[in-house]
Amino acid sequence: MNFSETYARVSAPVVSSPRLIEKTLEKTKARRPSFPLRRLAAIAAAAAVLLATPALAAQTEPGYYLLYALSPAYAQFFQPVRRSCTDNGVTVEVSSVRVEGDTAQAYIALRGAAVDANIDLFDSYSFHFPFDQTSHCERAGFDSETNTVFFLATTRTMDGADIPLGRKMTFSLGCFLSGKQALEGAAIPLELSDYAAEAETAEGLYRGGGNLELLDSVSMLRPGAVLAEPAPGLTVTAAGYADGLFHVQLCQGDAGELDNHGFLWLENGEGERLEDLAVVYFADFSKEDVRLDYQEFVFDVSPEELANYTLHGDFWTAAARIDGDWRITFPLENAG
Repeated sequence: MNFSETYARVSAPVVSSPRLIEKTLEKTKARRPSFPLRRLAAIAAAAAVLLATPALAAQTEPGYYLLYALSPAYAQFFQPVRRSCTDNGVTVEVSSVRVEGDTAQAYIALRGAAVDANIDLFDSYSFHFPFDQTSHCERAGFDSETNTVFFLATTRTMDGADIPLGRKMTFSLGCFLSGKQALEGAAIPLELSDYAAEAETAEGLYRGGGNLELLDSVSMLRPGAVLAEPAPGLTVTAAGYADGLFHVQLCQGDAGELDNHGFLWLENGEGERLEDLAVVYFADFSKEDVRLDYQEFVFDVSPEELANYTLHGDFWTAAARIDGDWRITFPLENAG
């Protein structure tokens, strides 16, 4: 069977037999549907359109993802090749592809005024293939003359089988962070001995953390005025004792927006570090349409010893988040 015959066969409308429709209706009459009839009708109509015109459905965003959920191979077969996509002033395109055995690699380029050498894809990217695979993406270079950053996307088949040449890969991206900066080993101008007393605590905060034994037993400090700003967008908003342990609270703003975060430790006059006993994370939703995320570092140090220590930290921040809807599709074949 040649390609034209194959295409005609899989593109032909799928129509159920009268007997199958009759049996399906009998089942729906015998059992109360879990969805309202209007919703069932809408779902059935959408599925019918997808099955009848898959090539057309694959060209729309909702249609493609619904078709991909039903059959990845089907969706990728009908997905048109589109090597570049521009949105919000940024172009995403594939610059080269290499396939060898069970591994395929593609260089993905991002170009635009908002692009810099340290942009972070913020885990907002996805790979779509017609086979089971594991994938990852890493920054591979930057061209300052064209304001273009390159990422190397690598995928491998789960079972070790060779990747069939000609199959299509779809790469999608929802946002990225620009203006990323790291400030490491910074001394924070906070006189710790001023906070050697019990501090006001807060209850009812949504929280999580890395030390499960302390997660439920340790109280969180009530956020207050800014005590220090060790990095743009990161502020110390409380410090003091609770439950016999010393706490330092770091406000991240909306962590889901820019991923601002830090890591704190104490250091004595000899340069010896005292690491935290636990880090607890919590969020404050008390203000309408405003989310504030916090990291609270807990140290096992007595009030008498606290005067011998200073506060230090490593901090990572971003200046802006650029949202968009980028989706490119290209054949998995050696090209560059």
